[in-house]
Amino acid sequence: MYCSEDHRTKIDVTTFGFFKDGELQINVSYLGVDPEAHSNGDIFGFTLVKSRTEGRGSLQDDPVDNCILNRSSIKNNSVSVVFLYFNFNNMSLQINRTSHDLKQLEITFNDNTEYNSHGEHGNKSKRSDNSQQSNDLDDTVPANDTVNPGVKDFSNVSNKSRDNENLEDEKEARTVRLLPSVPLTSPGKHAYSTEFRVKISNETEEGLYNLYFHHCKGKVSEDQPTAINLSINIIEMNRYSDKLNYLSAGDIFLPPVYFTMSMLCFLSAGLWLYYLVTHNENIFKIHFIMLALIILKTMTLFFHAMDYHFIAIDGSPVETFAILFYITYLIKGALLFMTITLIGSGWTFIKPVLSQKDKKVFVIVIPLQVLANVAYIITDTSEEGKSDYITWKSIFLLVDVLCCGAILYPVIWSIRHLQDASHINGKEQGGIVQRSCNTFTHNFGNAAISLAKLKLFRRFYIMVVCYIYITRMIVYLLKVMVPFNYTWIDDFFFEISTYLFFVFTAYSFRPGSDNPYLHVSKEEEDEYDYEYDYDMDYIVSEKPLLTNVSHTDKSGWSELSQRT
Repeated sequence: MYCSEDHRTKIDVTTFGFFKDGELQINVSYLGVDPEAHSNGDIFGFTLVKSRTEGRGSLQDDPVDNCILNRSSIKNNSVSVVFLYFNFNNMSLQINRTSHDLKQLEITFNDNTEYNSHGEHGNKSKRSDNSQQSNDLDDTVPANDTVNPGVKDFSNVSNKSRDNENLEDEKEARTVRLLPSVPLTSPGKHAYSTEFRVKISNETEEGLYNLYFHHCKGKVSEDQPTAINLSINIIEMNRYSDKLNYLSAGDIFLPPVYFTMSMLCFLSAGLWLYYLVTHNENIFKIHFIMLALIILKTMTLFFHAMDYHFIAIDGSPVETFAILFYITYLIKGALLFMTITLIGSGWTFIKPVLSQKDKKVFVIVIPLQVLANVAYIITDTSEEGKSDYITWKSIFLLVDVLCCGAILYPVIWSIRHLQDASHINGKEQGGIVQRSCNTFTHNFGNAAISLAKLKLFRRFYIMVVCYIYITRMIVYLLKVMVPFNYTWIDDFFFEISTYLFFVFTAYSFRPGSDNPYLHVSKEEEDEYDYEYDYDMDYIVSEKPLLTNVSHTDKSGWSELSQRT
């Protein structure tokens, strides 16, 4: 992560969940400070915040002096904090372990470690080469114990010692001597660098860790803080099932979750294709669009699973799977909202053409959904500390909410039209006494079909609302409430909710002779000339007497004359 000419007082560097034996390796390769910052007495440093859930992992700055680094302790019991201050006079990074459960947190200095750049985001850190991995995680004894006193020392433990006395000696040898600071180096004038690692040694220290960089104004300064240049390289890793895993604790189960859901969608796509082939006499274009959607969903989940799989193994994504995932995700997102809008407007089920209102919704929804997907891709491939990360994340959330609200309008309009049609049919059946038996039966059938269609559209409206509420609100609540090692549940809940929405929608609008939409569509195609793009408001509201015209003879004019 690199920040150039940055005036922010707080930078979110990374967020990662650690199990026991997990490691956070930090290399501040360059910190460029303006000379004015020294004269103003500006304070620089890090805070390493541990919490059990994502919703409790942030700290608010002190409202009195607007600098969290001036606090000597934290009164919030839901988080634990380690402060790291830059002391430019002594050329050291001072460590202050204020929280009880982090009193023994092992922070050691790295003097010969090569770092790669930070990954795409906090949970996708780049790994160093294979030789470096083995060196990083070996509990070997350093040549000079004074250089790296935080590493465990087993040299005094005999391999033949198995009695109680020698076990006590081994326990004593394993005691970690905590460093009060790590040294700074100066690669240039007013430039500093340091590197250190944080080792999660026991289960008490497990949790979700948030690393923040702080730049606080000095007492002399009254304006905004001076600009800094900051370059940080980070490696984050866990040990799970005695293997290295570069995913956060809550993301370790995501590869099997995505792969399982992709297989489920693949089987569903095959079943849907078989159903279309066996019911080819009642197939509409929307059914093929639904098939394309489930295929794209399958591909998206598979590429996402492979992306996370290689990140877990190597610490960096395979570019091929990452690019394929983003391409299919972009197309799938736009196609999903287009399909919901088409079904909600009644396209091919109620009318073979879209009304002017429906077209306006498409003009608004599709570009917004593309923008939302682009914003998601940008945030997913950017570091948390980038200045534009929060901007694009806010754009994604805002545009996504607008799209979810916009797709409800076609469904509401269709329900209103169906209510009007059902009301008109009911009035004509009760108000016109002189009519043939066939005409009465025909109108009665229209009313029954309109009523069945109305009930189905209301059910679809409820399904869409529930889908939006679950995938946006419930999933977010799960994300901020569940423990750090179970955050994969919100992704699973999102995917299973999306899958169930697909299943219920496909079942409701499946091709078949028992579907009321199919009857209505074929009758209306015979009764109306849809070569022109009529507005549905005009058809239903402005010409109510033409709604139930029956073809009792070749021309149909006798029946029309009788009604007028």
